[in-house]
Amino acid sequence: MTDFSYKIVKTSSPIDKLVVFLHGYTSNAEDIMPYAEILAKNLCNTLIVIPEASMTSERKEGKKQWYALLDIDPERRRKQPDTPTEEIVEIYNKAGVRISSVAKKINRFISQFQKKYHISNKHTFVMGFSQGAMLALYTGLTRRYELGGVFPFAGIICGKDLLEKEQVSHPEVYLFHGTDDFAVQYKTLEFTKNWLANHHIAWTALEYEGIAHKLIIDEMLDAAKIINQQN
Repeated sequence: MTDFSYKIVKTSSPIDKLVVFLHGYTSNAEDIMPYAEILAKNLCNTLIVIPEASMTSERKEGKKQWYALLDIDPERRRKQPDTPTEEIVEIYNKAGVRISSVAKKINRFISQFQKKYHISNKHTFVMGFSQGAMLALYTGLTRRYELGGVFPFAGIICGKDLLEKEQVSHPEVYLFHGTDDFAVQYKTLEFTKNWLANHHIAWTALEYEGIAHKLIIDEMLDAAKIINQQN
């Protein structure tokens, strides 16, 4: 019994790798399916699982969210180009308790699938888009055992003060971000790079010129390439 409903995409058998793909704010598992299918076409022996948040979106009917943001940032300052990076970081920092709570559930969710399919942490990867990217980072860095990689698409370190206390792992992190992103603003990527480096986490940044706040096919191809290079 898992904490979340979910969708699954399988590649060829036998399954020996697990990818958990987290959707964004005001989204759901169905929105991720086309990208998961592209990913699957470029991977072998992999189970891709897309959990769906249980919380109804506060902004869009029929969609979901991992945690609320409206009360933290009612004026949506985080999306305004003139908002300083430091202020954006502090807005997301206020969500620390919320993201920590959900990350614990996602880690339990991951462990359940690992056990069912006999998959190691080394062959498990967590990725996510936007709010899901922030959750993927928090999940990977607070998981007791080191994952094969964390793949945030258009994310930022969220809940940094609490994360500093809860971090127990140092997985490889692959940061994907479009240069025209003004939702989770591209200019905040430098903060995330520095935060990871200061906490002894190796990172690689893949930056996509002219891309706004969305997933793209090239990101899926690049992510698949990285996973395929793992032993």
